[in-house]
Amino acid sequence: MPASEQRKLKVDTGKFTVLNVRPPFVDLLIRSVDIDPGDYERILQIIGRYHGDARLIEMVRYAGDASAKVPYLLKEGETPSTILETLREVARPQMDRFANFPDALQSTICLLLSIGDVPRGCEVYTIPALLEIDRMQEEMIQTLKGLMSGRQLAQDFHQDNLAALNQLDQDYPHLRKERTSRWESQELPENPGMHYYPLFDKNRLVSMHELCVIVDSPGARLLQKYTPRVLLRPLPESEKVPTTRSVDWLIRDAGKIGRHFTRALLSIIKTHLEAEQVELDAGNYDVINRRAQDALKEYVLNTP
Repeated sequence: MPASEQRKLKVDTGKFTVLNVRPPFVDLLIRSVDIDPGDYERILQIIGRYHGDARLIEMVRYAGDASAKVPYLLKEGETPSTILETLREVARPQMDRFANFPDALQSTICLLLSIGDVPRGCEVYTIPALLEIDRMQEEMIQTLKGLMSGRQLAQDFHQDNLAALNQLDQDYPHLRKERTSRWESQELPENPGMHYYPLFDKNRLVSMHELCVIVDSPGARLLQKYTPRVLLRPLPESEKVPTTRSVDWLIRDAGKIGRHFTRALLSIIKTHLEAEQVELDAGNYDVINRRAQDALKEYVLNTP
């Protein structure tokens, strides 16, 4: 890629995409606590304090990298093979830790990452499993951010995505008006940022979905060039699905935990566990599960 100052960014904001998804694991987390509309707004305040545009990771996934980790390693001279090997090195310590978990916790993590549910009889492991997935993902991303330093191609990719979203935000009022006049039955959000739409049953939050508008990443072809086949989305027919409990499986699927609403709920739980000095390493998963439920209840009760 040419030097940063010579690059010319081409973004067709008219070809925007509306993403409407249900964030993974939220339904599982809110089964244990009553969250009314007021409590829900307080949780959104946590999300508002997060840095970064939530749409950036969606652009990466939409461009074909299911793991959303390859962009950290973009660099001239790298190949899909070298990038995959680096990602495996980053993930191996997490799999070594995973191997020492109780079988029930391992099975719960596996099913959560595979289909977003828990095995029958393992409900007590749900929140500990989600906390472990969150920890594994966070530690991998922190390592990758360190490796990103000095990788100009990776930094350019990130900045180009930001610039593309900024251009979309500027053009969106006109684009929305034009699109609405052509397809009146298609309701578009008032602005392209991330929106959260809750579903309440008798004043209790039972589910939610996210809605946002993105454009194609300007570096989509570049990303696809460097993305290992096992991490492509969708997975090519000729590529075998990564074996559950393998390093490639963790690299590809752990990122499901990274959506902002899920992070906000887990951050409430982690803060409470730290205050109560409950260590996840202790393996007392029944206590962790009860304290985690208490954390959500206390938060919604005590937050003004």
